[in-house]
This record gives sequence, structure tokens and C-alpha cells, in this order.
Amino acid sequence: MGWFFRAIELTDGQWACRHGRRVFDTHAELSQALEHLRDLATAAAPAELFIHHLDGSIENLGAP
Repeated sequence: MGWFFRAIELTDGQWACRHGRRVFDTHAELSQALEHLRDLATAAAPAELFIHHLDGSIENLGAP
């Protein structure tokens, strides 16, 4: 079974790092959130990374 880690764009411009319903933390920049999520996803492999934008679009970045 694979795990999904998500960077969620927030209305204040920050990015939340999420796994399931659990929000780990927030970051000012998407790059910071993705770096954090890559570390988490690598430790929990197999896993995939996703970016959720405010406009409803979703990007699947695949495995870290």
C-alpha cells in the first residue's frame, strides 16, 4: 500500500504539509513544504507527493 503526502495551498498564501487528515505544519514557500514532505515520504515509502492549489487543480509529483 502506498502513502499520499500533500502540500495544500492555504488562503493566506502559506502551504500546509498533510498526510491524511493530519497537518504536520505550514511553510511560507511551496519549495519548503515539498522538501519537508519529501523527507516524510521517503521515510514512509512507498509514497507519492501531491500539490493541491486553491483553484482546485492537483499535481501528482509521484514518488520522492
